[in-house]
Amino acid sequence: MALRAVLCCLSMFLAAGAALAGPVDGADALPDGAVWLRHAEDDLLRYWRAPGAQGQPVGRFPTFRCLDGRPYDARQPCAELAGAPGWLREELGRDYVRMQARQVFAYAMGFHLNGDPALLRLAGAGVEDIRARALDPHSGSAATYYDAGGRPQPAVGERTVQDLAYAGLALAAWHYLTGDAGTLADLDRLHRHLMRHYDPRQGQMRWTLQGPGAQRGELVAQLDPLNAYMVLTLPRLQGEQRARWQADMRRLLRAIRTRYCGVPAPRCVGTLDAGGAQPGARHNDFGHSGKAFWMVMLAGRQLGDAQAQRWARRQARALLRQAWLDDSGSWASAWTADGVDAGKSWWIHAELDQLAATLALDEPGPDRYLVRSWPYWLRHFVDHDGGEVHGGLSAEGAPPPVSLKQHHWKNGYHSLEHALISYITTQALRGEPVQLHFAPVSGAAGASVAQRPYLFDGQPGLRESRERDGITVVKAGFSLPARQVPRGVASP
Repeated sequence: MALRAVLCCLSMFLAAGAALAGPVDGADALPDGAVWLRHAEDDLLRYWRAPGAQGQPVGRFPTFRCLDGRPYDARQPCAELAGAPGWLREELGRDYVRMQARQVFAYAMGFHLNGDPALLRLAGAGVEDIRARALDPHSGSAATYYDAGGRPQPAVGERTVQDLAYAGLALAAWHYLTGDAGTLADLDRLHRHLMRHYDPRQGQMRWTLQGPGAQRGELVAQLDPLNAYMVLTLPRLQGEQRARWQADMRRLLRAIRTRYCGVPAPRCVGTLDAGGAQPGARHNDFGHSGKAFWMVMLAGRQLGDAQAQRWARRQARALLRQAWLDDSGSWASAWTADGVDAGKSWWIHAELDQLAATLALDEPGPDRYLVRSWPYWLRHFVDHDGGEVHGGLSAEGAPPPVSLKQHHWKNGYHSLEHALISYITTQALRGEPVQLHFAPVSGAAGASVAQRPYLFDGQPGLRESRERDGITVVKAGFSLPARQVPRGVASP
């Protein structure tokens, strides 16, 4: 599509959002799905399609890239990486498996949206590299990173639950699209290893199996296995495997609710370290709390736990009210001792949009946030010149002078998931079908399992299959059982 046409459609949507003053919304104020499909392709995927993103060999994706898209080169480092803050600069020379997995996810969900076989091939190359290099066939573990010599690090017992979980993200995304039984076997082996971190005496996951980290209490150790791969994969499991994962899921939900999110306020503590409940402590922000409530809501639905779902919805509604900045139509990042931090983080904004969109499928009210926060994302977070999104914005919505878009904690995972969920939910709220693409492996045990629209339930509709560049691409339609937003009617 010509750039002029894209900008025309985008500007009409942004103008509609900007014209809204207060909580007035309706289906006419929501974008149609085409806005999110164009955003995924023209804003996000053009950054990840660049040759510098694809790795040498293809699939061995770099962790760090410069503003012009070049991978980090220790012999000739670009100025923005050589002069980066210390927390980032000290990681240069490492390639993190979690970031390779997040890039797999970005390509996989790009294919899921548009059916382009080139994206599927890039995702597959990344998965194969992870399976061949990162996975330990003896322990079931996965490497955290490769050092400058290409050696997997650290020792098996010192790897964190968070890093292990995000290695599973790539395997889960690939299995979700293809039903490949071998990938699922590797994921289940990784999951068995990861659940060795569960300490029944403490009723929670230990951060590591050995070393000082084994005693750390971290919210993300309970949360990220759910977020990275369990909620996506569980609906496709059967028999003993399904029952085992369900039992593990219940353990994680119990730990989240009782040990981390049981505070009276609608928020969670990020760590059980001394002082961990104070504003500014590690992971005490609206993103981690919102993601916790979202995961409890989704996992509770899969487990048939109505009480957990009610609890998560109640907490989520209250959190969204606290995080909402009505003057700008955006989300704050964290609570402070005397209010909120109005500066903005890309992943927190994405997570809160996704939480609001999920709530909006079933109840009136949360859509009033989306008709303003979605345009804010497209107007302020997107780098319309270089592609992808800025990692952070000031309270006024301005990016920093140097805005790195790829490093050891930023990749295409959050931005592509945001585009996917925005597409699915806006289609559902408008009463229109959701169309997604799969590539089932012929003869694979998992290929016959019913496909579904990502993390949501949906009735299958029209389905067509065709060969594209030697790959069987299935285009599947779904109707989500969503509350349709009345056109032109304000939510309470």
